Amino acid sequence: MSSQDIAKISYAQVATAYDGYAQTPAGIIEAQLIARALGPGDLTGLHVLDLGGGSGIHARECIDYGAESVDIVDISPEMLKIASNIEESLGREGKIRFFEADVSKPLSEYNHPLREKYDVVMANWIFSHADKRSTLEGMFANIGAYLKPGGIFVGIRDANPFSHEYKMGKYGAHTGWVKEIEGGVKYWAVLHCKPEPVEFEVASLEIIYGGSKELYENAGLTKIVEMSLESAQCVKDDPEFWADFLKDPFLAVVRAVKT
Repeated sequence: MSSQDIAKISYAQVATAYDGYAQTPAGIIEAQLIARALGPGDLTGLHVLDLGGGSGIHARECIDYGAESVDIVDISPEMLKIASNIEESLGREGKIRFFEADVSKPLSEYNHPLREKYDVVMANWIFSHADKRSTLEGMFANIGAYLKPGGIFVGIRDANPFSHEYKMGKYGAHTGWVKEIEGGVKYWAVLHCKPEPVEFEVASLEIIYGGSKELYENAGLTKIVEMSLESAQCVKDDPEFWADFLKDPFLAVVRAVKT
């Protein structure tokens, strides 16, 4: 079974509880780092493509920051249904659209009415569901194809699957088993959502969590940087709590610009 098949099954099982992750320390710091990566938090009039956007946590944040529209593309119909239901409950129409697709495959094959180009492309955690380089290359091909020149890429990736702090679970998530595969690892991730935890299998390759810029550059991205963890407001507010995370982080937010 491919990593994408596993992801589709996993998110079908955890869809109703996943949004609770946003309230965990890990969910809070990633949201704050994404906001900084997007700029001053002002996306007024911009169009955003959210690859692997799931239940729409970060898509809704983009709308709050002024984005004109967000298109979510995700492999899980269950996650997309939750995102759609939330938008309906907010009384918004047309701001966020929802498309089911495997983001490691050419999106043009699905004939979805996507925009030709976007001002911003997000890819949050999708690289953590790729156990083969070819899967990653497909994801980056979509990023490069849909991001306009001068546009901003923002994505969350694994930083260290072997992190002691990840294993211990202080920051709202922990690993179960971890095993090496060719070029990387697979591991069991547990997110400390409430009222119940969310658990699923992750596949992450060293070319991603090791910090290589190769795949980003192959997609036409430049000015590739990791957002400073110390820049997050939660870290500024409580540096003592975050001290161990800063020494051994398990996630990173990457920002880049399309040439």
